[in-house]
Amino acid sequence: MPCYCEILMHQLLNNIFIGTMSGTSYDGIDVCAMSVDPEIKLLHFASYKYPKNLRKEIAKVIEHQTLSLQKYGELDHQIGMAFASAVNNFILQRKIARSQICAVGLSGQTLWHHPQGNYPFSIQAGDAQVISKRCKIDVVSDFRNDHIKLGGEGAPLVPEFHQQIFASAKQSRLILNIGGIANYSFLEKFNGFMGSDTGPGNALLDAYCQKYLDRPFDKNGLLARKGLMHLSSLNKMLTHPFFKQRSPKSTGKEVFNLSFIPQALLKQPHENILATLTELSAMTIGRSIQLKEKLVKEIIVCGGGINNLFLLERISHYTSTPLQSSEIFGFQPQSIEAMAFAWLASQRVKQLPLTVKKKKGLVGKVNKFKL
Repeated sequence: MPCYCEILMHQLLNNIFIGTMSGTSYDGIDVCAMSVDPEIKLLHFASYKYPKNLRKEIAKVIEHQTLSLQKYGELDHQIGMAFASAVNNFILQRKIARSQICAVGLSGQTLWHHPQGNYPFSIQAGDAQVISKRCKIDVVSDFRNDHIKLGGEGAPLVPEFHQQIFASAKQSRLILNIGGIANYSFLEKFNGFMGSDTGPGNALLDAYCQKYLDRPFDKNGLLARKGLMHLSSLNKMLTHPFFKQRSPKSTGKEVFNLSFIPQALLKQPHENILATLTELSAMTIGRSIQLKEKLVKEIIVCGGGINNLFLLERISHYTSTPLQSSEIFGFQPQSIEAMAFAWLASQRVKQLPLTVKKKKGLVGKVNKFKL
């Protein structure tokens, strides 16, 4: 039987890592292939939709926040099958030899995120064993719970990867990722980094569109652009305790779901509701990055929310620094998070420690992510 060192050396000869991501918008599964040596290079990227019925099940669980043990086991397996199908299709379509792939970095589908209290945890559905067996590739998973166990929030997990691909020796940068939940990374040149969630990005907008308009999202923010803000509802939403917490902090759809939207706002015309929710996202993003923004000359934007042009305009209203797409660095905005999970998998396989910014402000080096 070969020793662990021999297995590790064999794995490192296979320089391709697959990254998978399904965010809080649960609109589908992003998959990337990436090489990490001698430098990080995106080779391929694609997105795959969840099966319609599975997407409805995920939405139902997140909206109602109830799930039996049997249903959780079934849903965990189904989501694992969906991830496996996406990875297998991706490998086939991009004509990647499995012998070249070292491992898959699995984000999982967030069903519930609870990083605080006496017993913090994060529920990430998508059985890694199902994916590994169906794809015949090692899978690295459960990043968020490992992060939480070591004193972190379990999110955002991308700042250290942002430092790898965006950091500059000449200037500090701020990376804004807009998914269902928005988060940012502040990169202090090559010297250090920190990151935090800001609150909703597309989460409330998409949830409203799917529930009441039978459409996945407000394309380009066109409906929201026609609307008027409902100021009293906006002010009410801004009083939520999350917005008063100091960074770093994390959140999810267990907070920012349809029940978060005031009833008074739901009585407004569709365009007014979307305009108000857009303003909430833009304002809370702007407020969250305000102090760090003064230290940078550019804000790099990534994530699916970059396609909501009206949201970007409203964010710009609350910032004085120009917003630039990650495309200027050669990275498709939607690919960044999947790339981050591929990189996290590579760090685990190489037995390289990762940095955890602890809740109490301490920094720890960890090497706990498991194959």
